Amino acid sequence: MTRELGALRAAYLSALRDYLEHESEAGFAQAYELGRQAMIDGMGLLDMSAVHRTALDTLVLPSPPADQPRLLEASSAFFNELLAPFELSIEGYRAALAASEERFQLAVSGAMAGLWDWNPQTDEIYFSPHFKRIMGYEDSELPNEREAHFGAIDARDVEHVTRSLTSHLEHRGVYDVEYRIRTKVGETRWVQSRGQALWNDAGVPYRMVGWILDITDRKRNDEALRTSREEMRRLSAHVQHVREEEKARIARELHDDLGQQLTALKMAASMMEYGPSAGKPRPPQEALRGIYEMIDELVRSVRHIAADLHPVMLDDLGLIPAVENLVDEFSARYRIQVVRRIEADTIAFKRECRIDVFRMVQEALTNVARHSGASEVRLEIAREDPHCIVRVVDNGRGAVHDGSKGRHSFGLLGMRERAALLGGEIQIITQPGAGFALTAILPLASIEASNVR
Repeated sequence: MTRELGALRAAYLSALRDYLEHESEAGFAQAYELGRQAMIDGMGLLDMSAVHRTALDTLVLPSPPADQPRLLEASSAFFNELLAPFELSIEGYRAALAASEERFQLAVSGAMAGLWDWNPQTDEIYFSPHFKRIMGYEDSELPNEREAHFGAIDARDVEHVTRSLTSHLEHRGVYDVEYRIRTKVGETRWVQSRGQALWNDAGVPYRMVGWILDITDRKRNDEALRTSREEMRRLSAHVQHVREEEKARIARELHDDLGQQLTALKMAASMMEYGPSAGKPRPPQEALRGIYEMIDELVRSVRHIAADLHPVMLDDLGLIPAVENLVDEFSARYRIQVVRRIEADTIAFKRECRIDVFRMVQEALTNVARHSGASEVRLEIAREDPHCIVRVVDNGRGAVHDGSKGRHSFGLLGMRERAALLGGEIQIITQPGAGFALTAILPLASIEASNVR
């Protein structure tokens, strides 16, 4: 049988190579004849799959990536034609049904998956060259031993993999499991493994074949998406809370500030109508000055409330003057020196993005005042083609930065969302006792008016 299998492997490899070069109907006829002769010689479907697997490793995997999809499709068609004699016979048809899961994705996944073939009774196992490459090894570096792979499974996933394998072998459950492995260089990567066993008449599994796929990128994307959704949910709830707080604040200011000033103004105006005596209808000059002062105070209060809602200076004078005014008020209020390097004439900010950049600077300065304990802040707004750099650095107490993107700081989340809307990102450098540096990297294509430069 070994001699016949070797001859079949050589004949199949030669026929498949010829078919991949010409893709003629004569190649299909040759595949059918090979399958018919193999069935006469007593070969089984597992033998055919092993021969095809070897041919894929030899002819398809070494080919350029751009050619692999075409070669893979042609190889699959050739292999299916070889199986036709088996499927036309009653016994072969039944065997094909029993082994259908064994052949799952064999041709389709050949260019990406690492194939394995295991005998549960003898513990003999075969790993394809691509299987070993997924684990970071060359073909000759990883032995065909079960422990070579199982020993590399992350300790957190060993029980899960073992339970799934036992369930498949003993109860014929589906074996489709995702787990982490350690590669040759010690990197942790995610793989998906699928397999199908074959059982003899006594119900004993005598063979199991399958593949593994590297799904690390998918897992990372899934985790990033999950984190983003969670952050968006938290940020949305926080925004709603802030809106309600802002409404309450404005209501208090209108009632406590403007309301009281208007009441006082009304009382002062009534003095003009009802003077201290009927013989003196005209109020004294001091009363008029008091009324003027109240009106001035009302004007200041209205401007203050309006500026908090939306800085009018942004629309009237532009981003840089509004930021300069913000910094002046910040320094005066918190007694923190701000060293500025603002390249006012190098970037013409679009009107629609001014508020986003302004709010990022405002939030960064607010965080300095609330959390840093700093005595000095450096503010930089500069052009570094192809980006605009907005950087706020303080000399405060700093913080432990674990790379979680400010998950628990709604201010930082808000800044990240504003930067993302502009196609940019926020970078943070900090450590205890070394201050806090926040940098917004914004693409000029998104924020600069198109009629400049």
